[in-house]
Amino acid sequence: MKKIVKILLILVIPFVLNARTYDYEDLTNRVKERFANSLELYKEGKAEEAREVAQSAYFELFENLEGPIRINVSSKKSWTMERKFTKIRNLIKDNASVEEVSATIDSLNADMDEVLPKLKSGVVITAEASQADVDIASGDENELDIKWQTLYNNIADKLQASVDAFKSGDKEKAKELIRAAQFEDYRNGMVEVAIRKHISQSKDGQIQNNMRRVIIAVDSMQSESELRAELAKIEDDILSALNDLPKEAAALAVVEVESVEEQGQDFGFVLEGIRAEGIKTLELYKSGDSKKAISTIQNAYFDIFEASGMEVRVGAVDNGLKTAIEGTFSEIAALIKSGADADKVEQALEKLYNEVESGVTMLSDSGTPWSLFIYALIIILREGAEALIIIAAVIAYLVKSGNEKRLGSVVHSSFWSAIGLSFATAFVMNYLFNASGESREMLEGVTMLVAVGLLFYVGFWLLSNAHAKKWSQYIAGKVKESLSSGSAKALWFTVFLAVYREGAETVLFYQALLFDAKNTLGYGAIAAGFAVGAVLLVILFFFLRAGAVRIPIKQFFVITSAIIFYMSVVFTGKGIMELVEGKIIEPTIIEGLPTITWLGVYPYLESLLPQLALLLAIAFGSIILIKRAKKV
Repeated sequence: MKKIVKILLILVIPFVLNARTYDYEDLTNRVKERFANSLELYKEGKAEEAREVAQSAYFELFENLEGPIRINVSSKKSWTMERKFTKIRNLIKDNASVEEVSATIDSLNADMDEVLPKLKSGVVITAEASQADVDIASGDENELDIKWQTLYNNIADKLQASVDAFKSGDKEKAKELIRAAQFEDYRNGMVEVAIRKHISQSKDGQIQNNMRRVIIAVDSMQSESELRAELAKIEDDILSALNDLPKEAAALAVVEVESVEEQGQDFGFVLEGIRAEGIKTLELYKSGDSKKAISTIQNAYFDIFEASGMEVRVGAVDNGLKTAIEGTFSEIAALIKSGADADKVEQALEKLYNEVESGVTMLSDSGTPWSLFIYALIIILREGAEALIIIAAVIAYLVKSGNEKRLGSVVHSSFWSAIGLSFATAFVMNYLFNASGESREMLEGVTMLVAVGLLFYVGFWLLSNAHAKKWSQYIAGKVKESLSSGSAKALWFTVFLAVYREGAETVLFYQALLFDAKNTLGYGAIAAGFAVGAVLLVILFFFLRAGAVRIPIKQFFVITSAIIFYMSVVFTGKGIMELVEGKIIEPTIIEGLPTITWLGVYPYLESLLPQLALLLAIAFGSIILIKRAKKV
């Protein structure tokens, strides 16, 4: 038990300390500063730059607040604020008036001022909470129900179309669209009834009176900005009312949401954001600012690709594509660092855009029950296979050496400890502290490199025993090997790290799949995929164990050592690449060298040199052991 506590402290405390010193007030102030800069750029007529700055306020800053808001305030509040970020970006894109943009920014700034005290205290003040700001202790942190969200989106789309019609000079069409929003969605969708029943008749009356007033006023309005400002108030009132509805009110909603439930999330905005940052990276590199160019493309990885959740979702569906995208980000940084031609950097950027676009297309079709089943099955098989090989080898060793009684203290203990810590790590990283992408990559990299040291030790320990005289005696049935305390600990940590290395990432992958499941059928498909995969792993485990036990003892040690040495080389390459992706190491590219993922080979000096050193150590160590065995 003390061993498990120590591991928890070693691996989790750095992130806890990092989270405890998180300055939410500083983050909100920086968001406000970005908005102020964005507004100034917009006033100067630099709409594209203004939109990029506003967008960076979300990806680089607000993403670090979303988790804490969701935990300490409510998911509904987090979703509402996220919608306002989108609205600000769209207003700038549509060339709305400065007044409209400024008003929406002020509204979002007010939201941040509202949630800041709750973030700093880390609790929700129940006496002050509205229905929208549900106390997390009650267990109700559900987002806006999909039915209400669909109705709100329909209303917002019609009101936006009304502004577009007004802008083109068709005032009658503008009025018709507002009426459609009122009657087709607000009334027929039963928003009206829900607000009257659960909030008040006066609130409903205020919303509908405002809609009627705007319809009448359209003819006398002189600019679309005037109409847009009025409709924005109506949108905010409806969204606020929907957020105030209790959970059971969703039963009243009348709307077809099947198509929304079945389709995957649209990550097109991620591709757009990465393209924008890629263009900026290339311009910086051409101007001679390589350092800032590297920082820009690396930030695009963390602040757009990873922060949006796309990285984890791509990894859940196609880990090979996720690895390829990560590798291309690193390749671009390495090319810039090496002073490569701008054309090569541009080609790498184009490759990145194509890979991300493939991910966007794939995720758009990833929400069907059948696809969720397949992905859930692939995840457990893919992530469990490597750990299973090591577990089977350790169990076979204990059985062959007559140490079956140590299975509980060595294998079972380490396995369940790693599973428990995997869930704890995923929870800590993803929910409580919303740790940055750099922290996650660093944890994965350090875990892999620690595993390399243990695998190296265990590999030589097994290889040395392959030629020992005591095993000849054991084969004759005369003695049984007793594990020393050091050997038992080495085997315990080997199994632990093998499971833990895959465990936390597996939890996050399944969490990503759960986000794509919009109904009971989807959740059932994920559960079925996991169950089938787990059964297949168990069957595979028994085959591996039975096969290993039947192998002659000397050959068993040699084969097991070879597998463990192979994994140590792969883990070295992957561990270094995790540190590269975590911005701990800047890679130096070796042009012309291919990436071979299954060997852990990447075209970077920083990963190849440690692998080469490890291979030399394995070769020299093996030669020395063979010579000693011959002398014996």
